[in-house]
Amino acid sequence: MPDRNAENLHLLSRNPVFTAAKNVWGYEIQATASLVADPAAETDRPDVGAAVIAGEYIGLNTILARNKKMLLAYTPDQLRKQVPYAFPARSSAVLVTARGQSDPSLTPVLRQMAEDGHTIVLEWSPLVTPQSAALEPAEMICLASPALIGDQGLAAILATGKGCLARGVTSADELEALKRLGANLFQGRFFKTAEIIPGRKLSSHQNSRLRILGVIEEPSPDLDHLARVIQSDVSLSYRLLTYLNSPAFGFMRKIDSIRQAITLLGWINVRNWLRAVLMADMAQGETQVEVLHVSLRRGRFLEQLVTSNDYWNFRPDEMFLLGMFSLLDAILGVSMTEALASLPLTEAQKKALTASGPTEYAPLLALMAAFEEGGHSLDRMLQDLSLDPAAARRLHLEAGAWASAILDLGRAG
Repeated sequence: MPDRNAENLHLLSRNPVFTAAKNVWGYEIQATASLVADPAAETDRPDVGAAVIAGEYIGLNTILARNKKMLLAYTPDQLRKQVPYAFPARSSAVLVTARGQSDPSLTPVLRQMAEDGHTIVLEWSPLVTPQSAALEPAEMICLASPALIGDQGLAAILATGKGCLARGVTSADELEALKRLGANLFQGRFFKTAEIIPGRKLSSHQNSRLRILGVIEEPSPDLDHLARVIQSDVSLSYRLLTYLNSPAFGFMRKIDSIRQAITLLGWINVRNWLRAVLMADMAQGETQVEVLHVSLRRGRFLEQLVTSNDYWNFRPDEMFLLGMFSLLDAILGVSMTEALASLPLTEAQKKALTASGPTEYAPLLALMAAFEEGGHSLDRMLQDLSLDPAAARRLHLEAGAWASAILDLGRAG
């Protein structure tokens, strides 16, 4: 984990970018050295690329191993110093802001990077980009929000012959409309919306994972019973034992039973690993894996939020479950009611997750969603809930790092 002291705080967040086929093209990595109200407004900070290169983004190695792009904003000075060359060209997507596009001295630098295999992406500015010499080596144009551009503006951008990354895509319908207009990369909250196919049933594999998930989430677990349940699943047992016998743990003796694993590692740590593995096993396709990342981040955020503000009298583990299961319908492709049917949740929890009426959880669930959307509503919610904005933002960004780490652990073995 990176050092997060007051003088050297780099909290990084990732935002997936999807192709038209809803595969992950790459991730926009954003970093700030201060907990500002709108981190997205600071994408041109000089510490963005530097923080990632310094290894302060916990998901970096996974992105590189999966050969996904990393979309990073660089300052003109960083570009002149060829900072993007710290990454393999196949993984490097260089986001050039309007300030960079206005600097003619950068054109030969960007041209050389493009020739060497880096993807050059221009952040669209109608007053700067069309006249910029940086347009020639660019492969892609990035729109802040299609809603602000309009169909004619998008058509003009596509007429440049460059690819188009559309940010702020809110729904599957909007994505389809942008595809028809010619956009080919997409970023936004659309991927978190469940696509329910009438008549679709959960597979036997998904049902088996839900049953095990139900067992491990029981409020007073019988560890011997849990060990037997896990042991009965050959694949799960093998992955857990391989994971624990890896050099990373350095146990003096070989772990050869699930009960021994629970004893040595502790039930909470084993449960966290199991949650990630079971949820990942139920996810089908890259889109669902990204939804899973959001789910785990939500769970961790709510858990840590109520831990830090215990006057709400909510249990941290209860809030983790609410966050983790809040997108279960999008992961499974069935209604939330069906997805929750076999899980040990209270009626109040199920009511909150199915949005079937007001509950005591509503303010925190709304806050959770507001963090992902940003905007002025977030500031109002934080004020209404008497939360320290900087502390809450820190928790949300750290929850994203935790989700990346726990998913990496889930892939181990």
